[in-house]
Amino acid sequence: MNTRLITATVVLGLGIAMLLYGFGLHVTPVYSKDNDKGLATAESALIKEVSIGGVERKPDGTLHKTYTGAPPKACPT
Repeated sequence: MNTRLITATVVLGLGIAMLLYGFGLHVTPVYSKDNDKGLATAESALIKEVSIGGVERKPDGTLHKTYTGAPPKACPT
């Protein structure tokens, strides 16, 4: 029984560590007029920004916000 508890704890710990590592890898800098260093943006937040038309890719490959202030409320299409 003690071995099962230790194994379950180790597996759970590894799973949490892998999730945190994955979330750390899926961060992309997004630039705006006020921020030339870029804001680290999580993948889920970036998907929302793209879906409302709030982000565009510049020719150099960087992502820039298309608005200042509050984001658009709905998809423009």
